Amino acid sequence: MQKILIVEDDKWISQSLKLYLENSDFEVFLHYTWWDAIEEVNKVEPDLLILDINLPGKDGITIAKEIRVDSDLPIVMLTARSSELDRITWLEIWADDYIAKPFSPRELLARINTILRRSKNEQKDDWILTFNNIKIDVSKKIAYLDNKEISLTSNEFDILKKIIEEDGKIVKRETLMTEVIWYDQYIYDRTIDTHIKNLRKKVEDKDIILTVRWEWYRLNK
Repeated sequence: MQKILIVEDDKWISQSLKLYLENSDFEVFLHYTWWDAIEEVNKVEPDLLILDINLPGKDGITIAKEIRVDSDLPIVMLTARSSELDRITWLEIWADDYIAKPFSPRELLARINTILRRSKNEQKDDWILTFNNIKIDVSKKIAYLDNKEISLTSNEFDILKKIIEEDGKIVKRETLMTEVIWYDQYIYDRTIDTHIKNLRKKVEDKDIILTVRWEWYRLNK
């Protein structure tokens, strides 16, 4: 049974969500503050973290940044903010996805299953991809820049892997959305643009991935 850790200080939301996810065959651990949950993360090793942005003591953005220093634990942010600017910020601070309140538990469950399914279906072959000073260990799902590990989200890793695999061929935005990160709202969504921008920054090369006609991407070879 897969484990989900919820950190949400609104007791009505957290208790309702816990019950819904338990009825969907997840083992759920619930905490109302991040401080209470720190030990639990290390103890139960959850498969996914649902994290509220507005928490007492330390906000969710700060927490997500700290987690990403040494962990690729999938993170779904809960937020009352729904503007596009906020949405891009969530992705830039390494969250895998976000959902704005009020939300449908059914929609959140669908997003959780998408993230976990992608993780389960990841290729486990022991092989390495390289391009210039970038190395990707596919089996361990770790990327390196000049032999130093880069902190990437699961989505960022999968996008970078796909673009390097294509070896300079065009990759459609639709392909990245529906076949790589398993998200089908590509027509009106800027998620891929944000991930590409983050990747350019993290590999310290703004020209490594070229944008072609705003809809396609390719490795700059």
